[in-house]
Amino acid sequence: MKKNISSRIGIFILKQVARLPFGLIYILSDIFYFVVYYVVSYRKNVVLQNLRNSFPEKNEKELKKISKKFFHHFCDLSLEAIKTHGMNEKDAMKRMVVKNADIVNQYFDQGRSVVVLTMHYNNWEWSNILGKHQKHQILAIYRPMTSLPFNIFMNKARDKFGATAIKDSLTLRTVIDKTRKNEPVFIWLAADQTPPKFHKYWMMFLNQETLFYPGPASISKRFNYPVFFQSMKKTKRGHYETSFELLFENPKEISETEIMQTFVAKMEEIIREEPEYYLWSHRRWKHKRPVEIPLQK
Repeated sequence: MKKNISSRIGIFILKQVARLPFGLIYILSDIFYFVVYYVVSYRKNVVLQNLRNSFPEKNEKELKKISKKFFHHFCDLSLEAIKTHGMNEKDAMKRMVVKNADIVNQYFDQGRSVVVLTMHYNNWEWSNILGKHQKHQILAIYRPMTSLPFNIFMNKARDKFGATAIKDSLTLRTVIDKTRKNEPVFIWLAADQTPPKFHKYWMMFLNQETLFYPGPASISKRFNYPVFFQSMKKTKRGHYETSFELLFENPKEISETEIMQTFVAKMEEIIREEPEYYLWSHRRWKHKRPVEIPLQK
């Protein structure tokens, strides 16, 4: 009962924050940064250790500079995600510019679904505006949080501009159903998430042995859906642009490992360019590879 009341109060507060103008949102973000970084020290050690392991060539001064930039961005990102609920279509179109939607839309015209791989970089939550640019029905695959009220709150934002939020465990079932009905879909996957430990798909990523979900590659190969990479740049505070790059038009002709290796290489290329915009506070490398499970090569 207490937990339910706390959730209701929390959601109410978030809804009020979402109504604030962007100017106040970023003033709050600056205050939030001071508290998170200097007072609470939220996951500072996790962030620094992830950076040390990922960039052994950088010295401690460089890593701390990246860390501070990350926390500034992380605070902006957190409040921007909440603000999504108070954004109208005009705001969203202005703040997330989609550069080349037609490169994906051509496959809708051919009656083909697509798999779009992205990562937790810049403001991935504002990808919900893609529903206003793409002809496909967008299936935004997400991993549920433990709090049902907060899941509902976040999914309302994800569905706001025409996308449909789909729980990760329902992905294959949903794709099979859409294929049977001949309904082309845009399967959106932030595919850098940490899967449960029982998965066995290990690859090198940012200088570390990393566990991945095999699903993105297996789905694209099984149904021969073209595979795209979605990249995102921060052009200024509160403004982003996103674009698509075709990785594989006919993935049935190549291995799942090649699909995932290509995706990982694209992520690394972008992260190394501007590392402060990746989600370093996530415990991405909490699992260690069992000796009997080989790295994918």
